[in-house]
Amino acid sequence: MILPWSLSIAAGSISLGPYRLLVTNLPHVSSNIRQARETLGLKLREIRLDAGLSGKELAKQAGWQASKVSKIELGKQTPTDSDIRLWVKLADASDKERDLIAELRSLESKYMEWKRRLHAGVKNRQEEIRQLESQVTRIRAFQCSVIPGLLQIPPYIRERFKQSVKTWGAPDDIEEGIRARLRRQDVLYVADTHIVMTEAALRYGTAPKEILIEQLDRLSVATSLPRLKLGIIPLRASYPVTPLHGFHILEDHTVLVETLAAELTLMQPSEIELYVKVFDALAEIALYGQSARRIITKAIADLSAEG
Repeated sequence: MILPWSLSIAAGSISLGPYRLLVTNLPHVSSNIRQARETLGLKLREIRLDAGLSGKELAKQAGWQASKVSKIELGKQTPTDSDIRLWVKLADASDKERDLIAELRSLESKYMEWKRRLHAGVKNRQEEIRQLESQVTRIRAFQCSVIPGLLQIPPYIRERFKQSVKTWGAPDDIEEGIRARLRRQDVLYVADTHIVMTEAALRYGTAPKEILIEQLDRLSVATSLPRLKLGIIPLRASYPVTPLHGFHILEDHTVLVETLAAELTLMQPSEIELYVKVFDALAEIALYGQSARRIITKAIADLSAEG
């Protein structure tokens, strides 16, 4: 079988028709996050050496296992706030604490486990995203497995947030979270928004049949919104790149990536360029307007015909 794209690991890249994407920039590698953690570790190592402390001596004074110091310095373990405070205190370098904590905050903002991201509830995270979206005039989003949040109706949102509470142990503020997500949808009337999703996302059992039918009806209406461009990729389309996860591009400066374990916030130009290229490739095979509505109508008919 001849694939519509070529894969070359030896060359360090993936060729997608007219696109050539560096393998080292793929999101699951998280190279920039790793580099940031290693940089922080090097700074802590320099502070330790300047204080004349060996790794074993610092670990003993801190009450840590000896391996913890080397793991932090090599970027294999992310220190906590308290780790950094104790480190600089023992190394008599408390004047560097503020800058190091700020660097740790920057690192954490790039990779945030869902359990930590949702510790204050789903409403809080929706308000954070709404704040980000309110500052931009262009949004591009791709979803492969669920209806995009900006197009969800309350019952469908409730199903998504129930899953968040169950899976990641988020506080049960579901009703407040629903209202917050609905407020996010105001951006559809003020920002130029291009959303691409798979036909499979229309059909997955992500909600009870009755809710899913209502949701798809709303989706059909949304195709007529003046500032929204909604594309649906047919089931049997030939994909230029495998859709592994959803992502959200804000202007040309931030990409939000949702994985099972965490949410990534990417801001490096090379990362953004990669996601823009992938989005453009996926958008090119999507159907729009009446063609998209036909796909939605067919999905509704198939769901309605089920026993």
